[in-house]
Amino acid sequence: MRLLYILFLGGMLSFSNGPVWNLAASGKNSGVMESKTVVYHSKKALLKAWEKMRKSDPSLGKAPPDVDFKKQMIIACYDGSQSNGLRADSVWISEATLHLRLVRLSIKAGCHNATLLVTPWVWIRIDRKGWNVLKEEEKVEIRECN
Repeated sequence: MRLLYILFLGGMLSFSNGPVWNLAASGKNSGVMESKTVVYHSKKALLKAWEKMRKSDPSLGKAPPDVDFKKQMIIACYDGSQSNGLRADSVWISEATLHLRLVRLSIKAGCHNATLLVTPWVWIRIDRKGWNVLKEEEKVEIRECN
């Protein structure tokens, strides 16, 4: 089995047989208290989620990211209330499975500086073609004290 790694560098990414994806939006205050992943297939569902998050983070714009739902969808990853941040690290495709690696940020134990836990989130805009199963992996990155 051949695994293809595609590291996210900020723009649209693709591989000849894989989906095109990019970071649609991210933040620290989703208001979603449980860790979960949701796939949004429609503008109506996306708008509902965006409006709910705007209650926790008024700095979000009035409109969610643009998505052509005929060709794309949003994979939304919410980390709940137990970390200091979240980022999409990499995507790779194995057969028809899209693998998504997320990095949960955590502050090193014993730090004297208080760091507030947040409810981080990442939304990934991705092509509908080329895969039909999503598998999520998680890595924890420990940050040193400030």
